[in-house]
Amino acid sequence: MILLLGLLYAVWVEPAWSQEEDGSFIFDGNIQQIAVATNSVYIATEEKLYQLSHDLTLVHSLTQRGILKNADQPDKEEFYRDPMEAAWNATFRVNVLLPFVNNDTLISCGVTNKGCGFCEVLDLKNISRLVYSEAFQVGPRRSSRGSVSFLVDVKEDSGLTQTYILTAIQKHRDKAEDKCGTDLKTINLQNTNKEQNGDIFSWSGRSGDKPGIQTEADVEFVDGFQISSTVYLFSNVASGGETNKVRLIWLQAETSKKQTLDSFHGATLSSSDGGEGSRLLASSVIPGGQQVLWSGVFSVDGGEANTELLLFDISPDQIKEMKGDPDFYRYQHEKKTEPKMLKPKVVLLKHGHMTSVLAVKQKDWMVFFIRTADGLLIKVFKRSPIGKKNKFLFPPPNTQQPD
Repeated sequence: MILLLGLLYAVWVEPAWSQEEDGSFIFDGNIQQIAVATNSVYIATEEKLYQLSHDLTLVHSLTQRGILKNADQPDKEEFYRDPMEAAWNATFRVNVLLPFVNNDTLISCGVTNKGCGFCEVLDLKNISRLVYSEAFQVGPRRSSRGSVSFLVDVKEDSGLTQTYILTAIQKHRDKAEDKCGTDLKTINLQNTNKEQNGDIFSWSGRSGDKPGIQTEADVEFVDGFQISSTVYLFSNVASGGETNKVRLIWLQAETSKKQTLDSFHGATLSSSDGGEGSRLLASSVIPGGQQVLWSGVFSVDGGEANTELLLFDISPDQIKEMKGDPDFYRYQHEKKTEPKMLKPKVVLLKHGHMTSVLAVKQKDWMVFFIRTADGLLIKVFKRSPIGKKNKFLFPPPNTQQPD
């Protein structure tokens, strides 16, 4: 998801922008997270958190430097912003930034100097207003492009819909010792408010257990989103020293946290030649339609030069009986079976050094914006539905190009 937002960022503005006389804007520190809501854009850097309007006018900004109290007690740390720079002894580094529009809040989570988790809930319309804060881990403890987080709506058996934070955390087999006492799994569902069972940010289920999906493999997550009641998660996985494979996980967001996580099943996504060692670099779902169409930038050989843009139908299987997965598991000693292989419907483009993609729909055309490592922005068109026999066109003749 950050790759898509990064593409928007690249399209909207020129590089190199503090508010200058010419209206340009310079960020203080490297960008860590970007999030877009209905009326605002939120950007977390190493030094500040910014709230901008959609035309990139500065609305509010907050320093991420302050005072850390109770630093010797990881679960009782308190971070305070202080206008006196001389008093600063800590930095709050944001790894999760989620606008919760239905609750009018912005969830900002990351780590302080000690490397332990800390979260703030801010007013969505005015980030200078703090609603709540707590020392709690949500998402990764270190900045990582291999972790994703987003809000998931789960329709519970009571008929109510609960919103949770889904965190999918990059996993290394040689992970460092956890000194913060957390037991987050690889994939988790965590609360968004104090009224939910177990209090805000808790990942406990109704019975007090802590459901989650785990892996023993090296896993790098690339993207994730929810469409209707189905959650989609994309990752690169290397199990037991094997070559990389691209994995898709489906979850059915129904009944409860436990039921949602228990419902997971997956597939492996193939590159155009079906060879091993391909790697997913970027992802974008095509909006609308009965089929769930999705585009991905794949590295054919695991490097950066040989890349292709592929189109898949990722509509979920209607599986009633869940089978063990070779890379992910809910419970130890699950029987492992090979997942199904999904092959691309169309090779949209072969071009070197592609890094990100954004897909939109305009009438009968799917439009893809692709960014390359050398700064090139490519616009590609494909007629839909993909089931029809038609040529791939770039751009289509006698067709007005989308603005």
